[in-house]
Amino acid sequence: MTVCLLAFGCQREIDLDLPDYQPKLVVEGTIENGSPAMVMLSRSIPYFSEVNLSTLMNEVLVDGTKARVFVTSETGETEELTWQLSPDAPYYVAFMGHNVIGKEETHYTLTVEYEGKTYTAVTYIPKTFDLDSIGFAHTMEIMADTMASIRVAMTDPADEENFYAFFCKVSSPKVHDRLWCCSLPVAFNDLVFNGLTFNYEVSRAGYPMLMSGLLSEEDQQSFRRVTFRPGDTVYVKHTQIDRHTCQFLTSAGAEAAFGSSPFMNSTPAVTNFDSDEVLGHWSGFAAKFDTLVWWCDDYWELFGEEKR
Repeated sequence: MTVCLLAFGCQREIDLDLPDYQPKLVVEGTIENGSPAMVMLSRSIPYFSEVNLSTLMNEVLVDGTKARVFVTSETGETEELTWQLSPDAPYYVAFMGHNVIGKEETHYTLTVEYEGKTYTAVTYIPKTFDLDSIGFAHTMEIMADTMASIRVAMTDPADEENFYAFFCKVSSPKVHDRLWCCSLPVAFNDLVFNGLTFNYEVSRAGYPMLMSGLLSEEDQQSFRRVTFRPGDTVYVKHTQIDRHTCQFLTSAGAEAAFGSSPFMNSTPAVTNFDSDEVLGHWSGFAAKFDTLVWWCDDYWELFGEEKR
């Protein structure tokens, strides 16, 4: 006996009525102790938009003719930021302050006027802190270890809620970072080591991708490294931040790492602005800096370059 099984498939056409995309204002603002404010304004664009220089300049960036930006301290100091060139800005232009300089243990309010609406956010610069020690974590014995992280030891104040973030820049014959690179985790609190001395590994993660597409394949491999190598001069910035800035950095880092994965739900970055029409954050940093130079006699032989 022969049994025939017939399988029938049904298909239905489904018409999806997608809502029109509504762009949002994106604010990336920072202020540090000893420095004025820097704020970048841009517009969000649809996910599948073509991104090129023309798109960035005409559809994404918001220039000084279309918005006004003000910063005010809790002590009453205030100024309007000016739109100008800056080597510290990702796109080389930003709203820059001059007169209101960041101070420790002080609140700052950012006010943005754009397309007839006003948006505000408040951040706080906590106290700076000192590291117990800092240095390259590598082995220099029989053969030179050519990759290392940076290890710091620090003591967390007891009976306080503290939040930290570390950043670095590399300067070497192969890599020169114009912008600060974050470490991993991007930011963290002292929940599990409150009042204790602990070690933390600083890596070169979250490096800025702007203009990296112009590099050769060999240079891109060097640029994308997360470790440090002989010949590197590394500038390390260790900061204390407030709770909301920590939440923003953590959520933004998670979105950057997992937001494009089809197996993960996208989680928008936390914002401290007073409107759901705004993305981004106004962040305060209590920062201190260290400089490390990794020099070894084997460097020139390891990398096959002429000794200088």
